[in-house]
Amino acid sequence: MELVSNTPIDSINQVIDMMTEELDIFQKCGDHRVVFHRVYLLMTKEMKRRLSSDFFEDPVWMERVLVGFAHYYFNAVNSYKIGLPCPPAWELAFRQASKKQGFVLQDALLGINAHINSDLPMVMYNILNEECAWPDARRMLHRRQDHERINKVLTDLMDLVQDELSYYYARFIRVIDYVMGRKDETLSSLIMAHCRSNVWYNTELLLNASDEEHRDIQRRLIEKDALSIGLKVSNAFPFKITKFIAPLTRRNRWF
Repeated sequence: MELVSNTPIDSINQVIDMMTEELDIFQKCGDHRVVFHRVYLLMTKEMKRRLSSDFFEDPVWMERVLVGFAHYYFNAVNSYKIGLPCPPAWELAFRQASKKQGFVLQDALLGINAHINSDLPMVMYNILNEECAWPDARRMLHRRQDHERINKVLTDLMDLVQDELSYYYARFIRVIDYVMGRKDETLSSLIMAHCRSNVWYNTELLLNASDEEHRDIQRRLIEKDALSIGLKVSNAFPFKITKFIAPLTRRNRWF
């Protein structure tokens, strides 16, 4: 597979094309990273639709964020592939996927955690710093409003994500969703909103760092926190006591 980081990506269309190619590769190889990848591709396609529907105040800026976001993901994939260091939360997610001993939900959550809690503050910092948005309170407010509009996108996509994961990888997700009614969607939306609020807080800490040394310390703390969340997902009690049956459930597309 060609190194993604060597391929220039300048638009949301290029991101979608590249992710679609990667999805086919992961699927054919039986690579468990395909679970998060499929979720991410769904979100990216929906974001493209929203960019042209007056949903965002500044769709040009938001597309820039989405492209930068994709760069971080592709670079993590490539770094792990060729044995180079990647962010700890991604290292954990990729390592568990390579072992093929986790549940579908675990693989999805580990990828989501790494991408949002580890990658997104770095992406936001880079873009806001380049455009000198900090400490312009009015500009930061407008940027944050677009940042938080994504929470609505994620909420709207919850059922579609469940349907996709159920159809391709874990049929019983539909049963769980039916039993829980709307409670699982509500809880997931609250968790995602909290994570994205924390992303903005961490972005402001990076922007407000007094020098590069202080900023590096903050980066390491962000990566440490993301890894801590990932470890909690990986070692969560329900998953931990039943992990020995995970390979069986994946083969039969149960969980």
